[in-house]
Amino acid sequence: MANTIAVSSAVSSFVAPAALVEARSGAISAAQGLGGAERSAYGANRTYAAALNDAFGFAWFTFKDAGELKKANPAFAAEKEEFYKAYRAVREVSNMSKIWGDIKGYGEADAKNRELFGWFNEETVEGETETETEGGAGAAKRSPDRYIMEEMTAAFKRLTRDDEQLSDKGKVFRGALLAALKDYGITGLEG
Repeated sequence: MANTIAVSSAVSSFVAPAALVEARSGAISAAQGLGGAERSAYGANRTYAAALNDAFGFAWFTFKDAGELKKANPAFAAEKEEFYKAYRAVREVSNMSKIWGDIKGYGEADAKNRELFGWFNEETVEGETETETEGGAGAAKRSPDRYIMEEMTAAFKRLTRDDEQLSDKGKVFRGALLAALKDYGITGLEG
């Protein structure tokens, strides 16, 4: 067990890979100001976000609600709690959600760059001539692949959140949607 360290929290079965623990420690050290200028936190937080992608294998950064994330992956929620606890132990923080928001952004950027979890790097998507504009003037243009990834994932999460109100037909549809998303390469949605 030299390559792993257990996360002591509500999820006792999760054993963090050594690379994730090392990346978390680097982000905490950077927050403390160790090893150079405070701006080193940027690189350390990017490394931590990439390690989260590698360790957990799903698009964790798409979750806006902590409760949904905890339901979807309790081990990830335990890691996040461990990070918060360690960070607050070395630095007084008035808005931890800002720091976590940055890490989520770095996780998304890493997933796009390495084309993880069904995400695409817009620069490498070939053959796109038409793009779709959502939301009117000034809205970002999305490729059809990105539209599928974002909108269908959001639809699945909505159907999962409102499970008690979902009809039997709706539950069958949700199952088919999950299967389609998995076939598309989007993982980590089942809770």
